[in-house]
Amino acid sequence: VVLLIFLWYRTRQKKRLRQYQLQTQITKAQLNAIRLRLNPHFVFNALSGIQNLINKNEIDNANRYLKRFSRLTRSVLDEDFKESISVADEINLLDDYLKMEQLRFGFQYTIHADELVDMENTEIPSMLVQPFVENAVKYGVYQKGSEGRINIDIVQEDRDIILRVHDNGTGFDTAKEYDGLGIKLSRSRIDLLNTLQKSAKIILDLNSGDKGTIVSFRLKDWI
Repeated sequence: VVLLIFLWYRTRQKKRLRQYQLQTQITKAQLNAIRLRLNPHFVFNALSGIQNLINKNEIDNANRYLKRFSRLTRSVLDEDFKESISVADEINLLDDYLKMEQLRFGFQYTIHADELVDMENTEIPSMLVQPFVENAVKYGVYQKGSEGRINIDIVQEDRDIILRVHDNGTGFDTAKEYDGLGIKLSRSRIDLLNTLQKSAKIILDLNSGDKGTIVSFRLKDWI
């Protein structure tokens, strides 16, 4: 009887393990599909920016935009099969993107990382912040010119990493569902990452009003 119970228990545990492994593979496949869709979405919007500058006959700016876009595209393609990148690499990607869009809209921006953050050795999900920075440009500050401002802060609190994007745009209703592809995919991606990571979690918080929008990511127990 004891032997039968042991065999039944072991068979049951093996079945649970196979189910868990299968679910993990499915989740990773879904996650990869979302990333593959996010990157073309980003590239399409950048190409639209180049076209816009050409249509306005701003050839010099279009050339500078194209140069940064080429470098940024290489970075995006290089990270295509990597789920995580260093904070330093993410900052470089965001800096290139914002310099590109600055040529079109003339806003101001800052990117600041807390000195406690080990930027070279701390890894975060690649392109986690970029879709929300893109929205800050496209729907927040694009009409404000030099008065538009986007601030990106990366800080460490105990074992948590916090990524914050703050713009001084007109704001939006955070309870409403929008058609922005980047935001939808990012929410789905965060849900899937939280499914895979049992200990570390990503918490997304959106606050928006007349004075602008603050998007915060808290990466809990990340360090």
